[in-house]
This record gives sequence, C-alpha cells and structure tokens, in this order.
Amino acid sequence: MKDELNCPHCGQRMTYNLRESKLMCAPCGYSPLDAKMAQQANSPRRDIRLTHRGDINPNALAAFRTGHDHLHHDQPDKARESFKRALYFQRDFADAHLWLAELSQDEKTKREHLSAVIAFDSSNPEALRQLMVLNGRLTPEQAAQTHHHNEPQVMRVEIPITTQIKALLCPICSGNLTVDEVSGHVECRFCGHSEQRQPTASSGLNGDSLTMALLERKANPVRWVIGERLLHCNECGAERTLPARKLSHDCPFCGSTHVILQDALGSFEQPDGLVPFKISRQQAGESIKNVLGGMVQRIANLFDNNRVKRATLDGVYLPYWVFDAVADITETRTYKGTSRDSGFVRQRSQTQTRFTDGLYDVLVPAVTSPPQPMLDRIGRFDLNAAQAYDPRLLARYPAELYSIDFDKASLEARSIVSREMRRKHEAKELGDERVEIRVFAAVQQMSFRLILMPVWVATLIEEDGDLRTALVNGQTGRVALGKAQKTGS
Repeated sequence: MKDELNCPHCGQRMTYNLRESKLMCAPCGYSPLDAKMAQQANSPRRDIRLTHRGDINPNALAAFRTGHDHLHHDQPDKARESFKRALYFQRDFADAHLWLAELSQDEKTKREHLSAVIAFDSSNPEALRQLMVLNGRLTPEQAAQTHHHNEPQVMRVEIPITTQIKALLCPICSGNLTVDEVSGHVECRFCGHSEQRQPTASSGLNGDSLTMALLERKANPVRWVIGERLLHCNECGAERTLPARKLSHDCPFCGSTHVILQDALGSFEQPDGLVPFKISRQQAGESIKNVLGGMVQRIANLFDNNRVKRATLDGVYLPYWVFDAVADITETRTYKGTSRDSGFVRQRSQTQTRFTDGLYDVLVPAVTSPPQPMLDRIGRFDLNAAQAYDPRLLARYPAELYSIDFDKASLEARSIVSREMRRKHEAKELGDERVEIRVFAAVQQMSFRLILMPVWVATLIEEDGDLRTALVNGQTGRVALGKAQKTGS
C-alpha cells in the first residue's frame, strides 16, 4: 500500500515544516499543498457570469458557487447535485437550469431545463442559444461565435447575383396564372384551372423570436447588400437584371410572372404572410377622385392649376414588419394635495407598481419608398384576413422586397410600444388633478413576422405639369395624397 507521506518525486519521507507551515519533502522541496494550488491555478475555470434577471436567494447562490467549485475540481456529479440544490432554494434560478442543461447528456433533460428558463425569462440569450443548437438552427461553432457585440460586416455586391425563381404557370396548360379578386383563388387566365386556398388567420402565422434572429445574425460575420439580381426566364430563355427591391416581376419578352425564391448569397428572407386586396382598381380610383374633389383640394385649385390631366394606378404588395411585444411596466403615481398654510400644491405621497402588459400587431413599413409618414396616413390593415405566404398569390399584383431590415425596424417598434404603453396607462386618471401618473415601459420580449400588405400606388400628372403621388389602402380604401412635385419642364 502506498504511503502518502512518501514524496512522489524522490521517494523520501516528508515531514511537517514548522517555518513554512506545510508538509514538505526536505531533500527536494516538494509540497503536496503547493502541488494542489498549482493544479487549481492551471485548471481553467468556467465562466460563471450570471444571466438571471432579478434577485437571487443567498442559499441558492451559495449552492450555485459550490457547484462551480466542484466543476473546477473535475467533479461533475457533485456539481449537478449542487445546482439541483440551488433550484431547491429558488425554482426560477436561470443559471442553475442552464448549467444542468449543459452538464446533461440527455436531450430531453436539456430541453426541460432550457424550457424552464424560457418560461421565466423568454429572452434569455444563453437558453435561446442552446435551444437553437438543439433545434439545428445554429451549429455549436456558430453559437460560440455569438458571444460578442460586433455587428456583421456589411458587404456590398456591385455585380448582379444569380437568383432562384419560380414561374407562376398553370400546371395544366402552362398558361399565366392570376388571382380572382372576389374568391381569392389562384386561376389560369386561359384554361380556367382553379387552385382553391383556405385563408389562414393572422394567429396562425407564427412569428420569429427577435432575440433568436439577432443571435443567428451574429453567427454570420457578413451581411450582404445586393444591388441587382440576375434572372433567367426558363420559358423564353431571356436573361435580365432586376433591382434588389423587387420580389416579383413579369418577363418583358414572354409575359410570364416570376417570383424570387432566393439568391446565391441568401441575402433576404421570404415573407410569412399576405393580406389580399379587397379594394378594386376602379374603387381605388374613385377614392382618389373623392379626395381630390374635397374642400381642401378645391381651395388649393384657387391658387394653383393642380387639376389631374392623366394618371397611372397600379396595385402592389408592400412589405411590413409586424411585431408582438411584451413589456415590463413601471407605473409611478404621485398623489398631490393643497397646503392649508400657503395654498401651494405640494407632494403628499408616491406609490410604484410593476406589472406586465403587451402590444400586438405593431406595423412598421419595411420600405423607404413610399415614405413612412405617407404610409401611416393610409391607416392600418386587418391582419385577421392574412394568409400564409405562397408565391402563387403574387400572380396578379407584383410585390416589393424589404429594404429596411428587422433589426432596424425593431427599434421603431420599441418606440411605438413605449409610447402606446405610456398613453394607455397615464390616461387612467385623466382629469384628476390630484393624481399624476408616470409610466416607464421596458420591452422584454419581441417576436416578428414579415407580411405583404395591399396598396394602390397612383402617379397623378397635373395640368401644370406637376407630379403627385397618391396611395390607397388596398383593404380599406383610405387615401393619402403626397405633395405636388415640380418636374422642371
């Protein structure tokens, strides 16, 4: 049996050194205490940065740190027991769940712990990162690349990029397809073949987690910006370039409609849904005439010859980012009274309440043209009429691709959520001068979808040569008139 007092280096017997206060080997100077400390110093410690939001129970935190001590000494079984003990003291302790998920070899157990974290903190980046690996959305290597705050490098491509397209042709006679405005069915213009589709409610169009999407973007070091895409028509063989903002286009040679599915660089995402047109071209034109004949426009005619000489009117699907948000609300109420001595208003008391609220179907235009203020004036769209996206639904009207990405649009959505939460909750005691309410909204969770909205776009050429743009909501008929622009002729 090995004698633990014998030096493992020279075999001599170790004795306790009173001067150094430790067991040592006098001939070679070896010390078991020094060897253990050196081993611990050279052993890499795991990162124990806490991600839990909110207070942590002291006993849970102590057990959690003990678990990391066990990991430092390569004792994973003891570490697991310590992390479980941490959960005994605090069931929602996110970091204990995360480490139990990391230490588990069983996928079911991993998912249970990660789901527990998401249940308490739906935007926890560590839990989402591990779930994305389990779901195959990220590789472990890609997930490791997301632990940074750097934005992807923007790379602009000056040459046309090859593109995968889908021709919208009848499967029976290869004729061009269209969409019936009344029934919403995809039909053949020539043989009458009809493809019936059932509308899908907006609630059935699942949104993507904003945090997951941002993590996925971090995993890709390059973000491509495309100027033009190269399309090859399989019907007539013609090749042409298409501006990056176009999602669908008619071939100028054979007239067939093509929808872009993806380009060689994977530079964009397909829409999630589409709200069909409800207002016909004739109805849209009548709506514009009614607005032009209104009192404001009649007064304008007295000062400028802005009668419409001719006009173009085209239907187009414009992309919108649609956000759902959950926010933590902090509501501060200040109760005021009047001092009997001076008559001046003085603060009497203050209370603070925290709760959760949400705002859904927040619309943010995903294009820079037409400008957002003008798009805002045509009003909202009823997303209950939305259908799941299918390229065939673009057989009648073309569609634009988004030029504003979801990350930038989410900043606008956060502003809208904060503004609406303040408006909603600060108005509770409106008219009561004794109460002043201040509301702070912190968005904790967001999901988003890309929906194509129906819009009629008119270009009005006035008798004096000026150009004016008009937009009509393709679902409600609401009109927005732009300002007249001098042509310089």
